[in-house]
Amino acid sequence: MKRLILTVLIALLAGCSALKTEKPDLKVPDTYSNAPSGSEKTVSVREWWRDFQDERLNSLVEEALRKNHDIRLAVERVVEARARVTAARADLFPSIDLQANISRQKQTFLSPQSGGRASVLINTLSLIPVASYELDLWGKLSSSEQAAVERLLASEENKRTVMQTVVADLVTLYFQKAGLERKLYVTEARIENSKRNLQLLERRYRRGLASYLDVLQARSHLAESESKLPAIGRQIDTLSQRIALITGAYPETEGESPPPRDYIDLLPPVTAGLPSELLLRRPDIRAKAAETRALFEELKVAHARRFPRISLTGNYGWLSDELRNLFRPESLLWQISAGVFQPLFDAGRLKSGEEIALSRYRQTLISYGKTVLQAFYEVENALVQRQKLLEERRYLLELLRDVEKTYSVSQSRYRRGLVDLLRVLELERQVFLTRERLIDIETAILTNRVFLYRALGGSWDKERNER
Repeated sequence: MKRLILTVLIALLAGCSALKTEKPDLKVPDTYSNAPSGSEKTVSVREWWRDFQDERLNSLVEEALRKNHDIRLAVERVVEARARVTAARADLFPSIDLQANISRQKQTFLSPQSGGRASVLINTLSLIPVASYELDLWGKLSSSEQAAVERLLASEENKRTVMQTVVADLVTLYFQKAGLERKLYVTEARIENSKRNLQLLERRYRRGLASYLDVLQARSHLAESESKLPAIGRQIDTLSQRIALITGAYPETEGESPPPRDYIDLLPPVTAGLPSELLLRRPDIRAKAAETRALFEELKVAHARRFPRISLTGNYGWLSDELRNLFRPESLLWQISAGVFQPLFDAGRLKSGEEIALSRYRQTLISYGKTVLQAFYEVENALVQRQKLLEERRYLLELLRDVEKTYSVSQSRYRRGLVDLLRVLELERQVFLTRERLIDIETAILTNRVFLYRALGGSWDKERNER
């Protein structure tokens, strides 16, 4: 009989441990196909926004990390997940309860002496600590604890993802606002230039050297430039309000801003590192990996529920009919018992629960592979976009030098009557449009850099990065 029981236990243990983890079908390249040469060294993106050397930006990021509501919510989710770990771990230890009862009852019976009815009052007092403990033979409780731990790790990585997203959005808005402010300065310069041209034309008109049509064209050109100011100001105010919202402040517009900076020449090159490093660095990938491990542990729990549950119960206390006799040796009582619970028929409920857990685990494996591919896409896309944007900026700088030189020559030739005003105004419009295009490209380069930092797993958590 003992050998039979031992054989059954060994078979059950073998069946419970038969689950094996699966691996997603991922092919990680050795290098990024669009990375510039020399960028394979290990990437360091800790507090990446400081590369822009802007104290105002640094202050906004620090304020957002303290006050942003999405970050605060993510922090509370970590606190909740940590409490769930403690709750799951508690199941591995015995539980001890104290039962204290006081009762009084009346019993009525036939008295053999008098032949009539008699009654008696019975007082009962008990004070009994009760301990119970479930044997974790199949690893169900330890797997539940490990699943909670993995959920905690996933919530911590999700918190980092939220922080990463908030900071990236803030810095992107900051540079978009800076680009609009540069456009505002260019538009104001264009207006001043148009005013000077109009004054020159009016003097030439009074001297009979220019036609009234030239004056009207100059006035319409000035009005066109002035009409752009309210639209740019409206966009700047909107971005200021969005930045304030991200930092947890009331959405107010800022006052007059200092002259915008040219960040492009301040930026050191970004090293992309190796694709394999991305799997260890990006918080969304790490969160998905932790979620996958948690679901595998939950699968083990669902599998273990199909096996016998063995629990131990014991109590040790005192029972008496009078309080003064409660703690006397003759009032002492104790009991130890063991119970086995084995499901026999549940219409397939436990088996279906295991199949559900298995399907959820495989779904997460597929989702993990998709997350990794999306991460590689974001890095490759950011790298190729950066190359094209830098190339476009180079062409625009050459174009701007040419059109500015042509515009300067046309002004000189117009004063001598060699070209008409329409040609000069068209060249002037081309100069300022090229400057605005250059601002758009440089803003795109900055926001692309922010996106690249984020795609590479940009972080500010020193403890995590040093692990």
